[in-house]
Amino acid sequence: MKFFKILIFSILITNNLMAQNYIPNNDSSKISFIIKNLGLNVKGNFSGIKGTILFDKNDLNASEINISANSNSVNTDNSARDKHLRKEEYFNTDKYPNITFKSSKITTATRANRYNVEGDISIKGNSKPIKFELIALEKDNKLELKCNLEINRRNFKIGDKSIILSDNVKLDIFIIANKPN
Repeated sequence: MKFFKILIFSILITNNLMAQNYIPNNDSSKISFIIKNLGLNVKGNFSGIKGTILFDKNDLNASEINISANSNSVNTDNSARDKHLRKEEYFNTDKYPNITFKSSKITTATRANRYNVEGDISIKGNSKPIKFELIALEKDNKLELKCNLEINRRNFKIGDKSIILSDNVKLDIFIIANKPN
């Protein structure tokens, strides 16, 4: 019985070691958003991107994405609006300093370098399941991740119902991750 426990432990360790470990590069990565306000597109972004990414395109069961962005870094190129977005009604950055995503399942999509990702996104203490298609390219000891998705801000209690502010927010995520030294 002890032999089987050691064997299973060894297999689990080996599977996790096969996946390449990457760390997001905050300077090269970008999480952007677009939301309609008074019928106009308001663009912004978040920085402070951290986390770990394990990726093995040949063994997606050993792969996972666990990243966060600093909610206080919200930037729409309008300091008054950014200050308002940091308040309790919107991101409540004092209480909830991070926006996080943790994958639960990664599978191959129909086209090369594309993957179906499932996981949970947490904003302002509210966690919701999400699915999206991800483009992942490995090159020069780096991993490049790209995806576009849409979320409903009210699912995360960001602002109230509004006739001037859209509920839907488009996210454009671009992560460059490096292998740790």
